[in-house]
Order: sequence, then structure tokens, then C-alpha cells
Amino acid sequence: MASSVNSLLSIGNGALFGSQTALQTTGNNIANVNTAGYSRQTVRFEAWPSLDYQPGQMGQGVRAAEVMRHFDKFVERSYLNSFSTQNRWSAMAEQMRSVESVFNESTGLGINNLLSEFWNGWEKLTQFPDDMAAREALIGKAQNLVESMRTAGYTMGNIRDRVDGMISEQIDTANSLMEEIASLNRQINMHSAPGNNPNSLLDLRDQKVRELSAIIDVDVIDKGDGNYIVNTKAGHTLVDGTESFKLNFGSGGVYQEPRPYTEFDGTVGYNGTDGYEYTLEFVDPATVGTPAYPGGNGNAAGSLGNAQYRVSLDGGRTWIKDENGNDKLFTARDLNSPGGDPNNVKDLDIYFQAGTNNNFHVGDKFVIVPKSNLEWVTPTGGPMNISPQQYADGTDNYYRATGGSLGGLFMFRDYQLSDTEDQFDMFAQELIWQVNRIHSQGSGLENLQSVLGSYSVANSGVAMGADNSGLIWKDKLQEGNFTIALYDQNGNPMVANPGSEAGLKINFDPTSTAAYTTSGPPPRTVQAGSLEALVDMINNATFVDANGVTQTMGDYVTASIVNNQLKLDTNMTTNAGGTFGVGNDTSGVLAGMGINTFFTGTNGRDIAVNSDIVQNHNLINAAHINGAAEANRGDATIAKQIADLAKNTVEFSNWNGRKTTQTLGNFYGSLVSSVGSKTQVSEFQQATTTVVANELEDRQSEVAGVNLDEEMTNLIRFQSSYKAAAKLITTADQMLQTIIGLKQ
Repeated sequence: MASSVNSLLSIGNGALFGSQTALQTTGNNIANVNTAGYSRQTVRFEAWPSLDYQPGQMGQGVRAAEVMRHFDKFVERSYLNSFSTQNRWSAMAEQMRSVESVFNESTGLGINNLLSEFWNGWEKLTQFPDDMAAREALIGKAQNLVESMRTAGYTMGNIRDRVDGMISEQIDTANSLMEEIASLNRQINMHSAPGNNPNSLLDLRDQKVRELSAIIDVDVIDKGDGNYIVNTKAGHTLVDGTESFKLNFGSGGVYQEPRPYTEFDGTVGYNGTDGYEYTLEFVDPATVGTPAYPGGNGNAAGSLGNAQYRVSLDGGRTWIKDENGNDKLFTARDLNSPGGDPNNVKDLDIYFQAGTNNNFHVGDKFVIVPKSNLEWVTPTGGPMNISPQQYADGTDNYYRATGGSLGGLFMFRDYQLSDTEDQFDMFAQELIWQVNRIHSQGSGLENLQSVLGSYSVANSGVAMGADNSGLIWKDKLQEGNFTIALYDQNGNPMVANPGSEAGLKINFDPTSTAAYTTSGPPPRTVQAGSLEALVDMINNATFVDANGVTQTMGDYVTASIVNNQLKLDTNMTTNAGGTFGVGNDTSGVLAGMGINTFFTGTNGRDIAVNSDIVQNHNLINAAHINGAAEANRGDATIAKQIADLAKNTVEFSNWNGRKTTQTLGNFYGSLVSSVGSKTQVSEFQQATTTVVANELEDRQSEVAGVNLDEEMTNLIRFQSSYKAAAKLITTADQMLQTIIGLKQ
């Protein structure tokens, strides 16, 4: 009987301890009802094994086996994915709103309105071509336009810099979180034992993983305790148990895709920056070469240099096209050899430097990352580029990082912002070119004495239309001619061959690399495509004056090369007090080199009104030079042609060969609409993904969240259990006292 009473005391003691544990756990739940990341805990009770006894098995009571936390791992994995996607779109939407504010046209003071005012200024000049007030007003409107464009360009640049700063901070935060998760895994291993669950550490780890998923997409593999792995969705390991890896904000560079037979050990380099990555794939089995010098001297210093490659801006899904819609091919030349100048590809100048082995094979690839990028620091292989990448069809490269605020910031910077900047620069370039193309063929209220072109080439011996010429307007040039007209000190045309067109007509072919030759009877028609040949041609070209005397152009107008720019000067020895004019250019070389132009600059950040025109309004070209080399002060032919650009369509062509024909105003309007559309898409996706993430969080809360009503019920229930257990012990004690009293 005594053993039965002792068993009763033991059962009461176990029940008392179990109820006390349940009460403490319930109280902890109530205390943490508002604690972020806290998971509801309950006590799991187990019955002690029964003992064989008379009249049958007798129970041994209950024990508190463990304190469990309620947490749905499967829901959490889905939530991490949705939460990461939500943060990607939230980051994109926030940044797109800042870009949208750059192109706010609702005030009536935007670029579109200023562009209209600019065209109106030219229209006014057509009515009063020699009026200085009209010229002054035009300059004011032009400067308002270019100042607003530069402000927009620089603002987008500032947004890019700000995003880079945010990316850097996010990477630092992600690295700290990965270290904390690895540290928590070590602590979990230390405190894990059968019946002892480190619930607080598990909650903290899950909270840290959520914070990490807000920065970058994650995929977790939980093998129990601290054997916990965190990867990106693409499989890049961020945390492996107690070991953490690192992300790095790299400075870009050239990455060679490993191939077992790649022989080239030279250098692939580039100049410039861009939001896109450039994939170079060789299509010819050849070597880096040193072709004949593109100036006509025929001095080949090495191999043929016929190794050709194509370029993709979306990882090899699509390739840059030529004007015929075919893959555009570029030749790999040795930078250190004559004619080995870099190829201009979109926003980069790509070059090669020969090494010991210069052989390429079909399929050899190099990836140029001309921007700061996201790198995964691998344990043994060095940094790997995992920057988010988008294909031309709008889908993601799922072998890279895709989600989280990092994914959103990179996608915004490299695609949404870069595309907007590209479109804006395309608008600015077309505005500059179209106005300059017309203006360069006109005449102002005074003739020219000296003019230095505002655009330069990389190599004065390379054909200006070649990919390695370095001339920004190389694709705009075409075969044609222009005229140089001479005037005496009184401003009268120096007519050559009376009855024929005055001045000297210069033929130009942007693809020609032939040096200037003097063959053929005067007046000679000569041809050149390089700057050197063009200068030689102008200086050595001959014409017959009104007296039948053969003259050399260089004795009246001297052409020279200054910092790889074209300069034209009146020769004060032969043509003292004389001037000159240029016009009737069907080749575009005058505008291409920046001779007699209205604008300078090449994009929306550096567009400006030519400083010579700002200082001397007489140089605004409203008139054209007629066949007799005359420019009538009342003529407004050039001004009218520029004013008509407001309604005339022009052809826009992007890097991928896609063309569209619109007016300049309509193109800019499309750009503004595109920015608004991208903002709306980002905001819609943000709202949609937020709903999904919130729904999954609610599902997790149904499992892990603390319900005060339920906890209060449990509090009463376990309090009653505690009282009952205490009563059981009291009863057993009284029974024991009764048994002891039987001896008396």
C-alpha cells in the first residue's frame, strides 16, 4: 500500500510540474503577443510507461516532454519567395517614381514645351532672318532647352549614384545577416538536445532569414538543428551550416567563359560604361590581327586579323544587328599595332591586346560587365558575377540573383533606368544631329575665318564610317560631297569658272581608306574617308579661278588636324582679309565633324549651344549658299528647314537595329509615356505581390501567431490542472499520514 501512495505522490508531482510548465509557457506566449518573429509555444505531454500490477497495469502519470514551437516550414518557404519578390517590385516602384518626376510635363515647363518654344524661335527667324532680336530670342530658347535636358540627364545620373549607394549598403547588410545566421546555427547546435528545443534561437534564425530574403532571393534547406543551408534560388550558397559566404559589390570587368580549348591569353579590354552586359562570341576560327593601316600606306605588321565576333546584350539570346537585319560582325584587332583601334559597340570601345597565344575558336566567349556588379565570392573559384540579368523578351536569367531589394535595384538601374537614359540620349542625339545637319550647310550674317570642329576621331587614319573610327556620328555619314566657297576681303565670291558653280566641291566616302591622290585634270574631284585623307584633299585640291589660273585650295583655306578634330582656317598669306563658307553637304561629314554647327555634345548630359554662336549671334545660319556662292541676308532657307523639324519625321534606330519614324516631339512624348507605363507596371506588381505575401504571412500567423483568447483559455485550463495536481498531492499526503497513524 505504501508503494501505491508513493506512486500517487509521484504522479501528483509530475502533474504539478507539467501544469506549472504549461502555465509558464502560456504566460510567455501572452507576454510575446506583440513580439515580431515570435512563434507560439506549447508543451507536449507524454504519459509515463505503465507498470504491470494487480489487478492490472497501473499508470505512472504524465511528464512535460518538450516545449514545442508552432511553425509551418512549408508555408514559410513559400512566404520567403513571395516576400523576396514583393521587395524586388517595391524597390523598383520606388525608384521608378523618382524617374517619373524627372519627366513631369504636367506643369507646362517641361522639355516638350521648351522644344516647341525652340522650334518657334526658328520659325520667328524665318520671318526676320537678319533681325538681332529674333536671333537673341532663339539663343535664349535654345539655352533653356539644353539646360533642362542637361538637368534631366544629370538627375538620372544622380539617381544611378544613389542606387549604387543603396546597393552597397544592402550587400553589407546581407553579409552581416549571413554571418548572424551561421552564428545562430552554431548556437542551435550547442543547445539542441533530446527534449530541449532552442525555440528562441530558431525564431531568431527564421527572422534573420526573412530579413535576408527581403534583400536577395533565398531558398532554405533545413536538415534539423544547425544543419541549415541558405542558397539563392539559382543555387549560390549563402550559408552552409556554421559557415557563411559573402557577396561583393564588384567593379565589373571581363569574364571569360571557360572552354577546354581556348588558346587566347591576351587581353580583352573596354572603355566606357553601360547598364547592359556585353557577350562577345567568336564566329571565325582565326587570330587577333594587325591589318593594313587604314590610311593607305599598306603596311601590314602582322597576321591578317580576320577573327570576327558578334555581340549580345542579353547573355546570348539575341545579337546586335546591322542595317540589313543580320548579326553585326566586328574584327578583333591588336590595339598595339597600326590600325588596331577599338571597335565602338553601342556605348563601349572594345579592344584586344595580343598575347603569346592569339588563336580564337568558334564559340569562344567573353563577357564584359561595364558597371559595378553583384558578385558571389566562391570558396575556391574566385568571385562569380551573379548580377540580375534580363533577356530581350523580358524574362529573367534564373542562373543569377533575381529577387529581393537587390534584385529590384539592379533591375531598375541596369534596365529600367538604362533604357530610359538610352531613349533620352537617342532623342538628344537625333535633335543634335538633325539641327546640325541642316545648320552646317548654311550661312550666317558673316562668313567664316576659322572654325574648329567639335567632334573628334580616335585615329585620323581610319575611315570615319568604320566601327573603330571613334567618331560619334559614324553611322550617320554617307557617300556624297560638300562645297567650300571662297570670299575676298570685301566679302565677294571668288568665282571659279564663271558660269559654273562657285567654290570647290569635295567628294567624301565614309568607308574609303584610300589616301588622297592628285590624278586627273583640274578641277579635280577627289575622294577620302579618313580625316587625314580629307585634310590632304582640301589642302591639295585645285580649281581654276575666273582668270583661268589654276589655284590650290590650301593657299586660301588651310585644313589641319587639332586633337583629332578638323580645323579650317583662312590662309592669311594668300587670302589676306578673305573668308570662306561651307555648305551643300550631301555626305554629312561637316555635321559629323562639328563644322559650322549649332549644337555641341553627344547626349542629354552634355548637349549645349555652340559657344561661337552664343558669343556671336551673326553665326546663326538662317540662309543657304547658292550656286554662285552667295548668301542673301534676307534668305531664310536654312531657318525654315530647321523650323520644319517640328513636324517632319526622322528615323530613330536603336542598338539592336530596330527603327521607328517619328517627329522629335512625338519620340520624346513616347519616352515620357514609357516612363509612366513602367512606373505603373512596377506599382501594379508591387501591389499584387504584396497581397500574395500578406496572405502567406497570415497563413503562417494562423499557425505561429499568439491568440490571446486561446491563451487565456489555456491559462484557466492549466491553472485548474495545477490546482487538481496540488489536491492530488495533498490527498496522497493525508493517506500517508493515515497509514503512519495505524502504528499508534
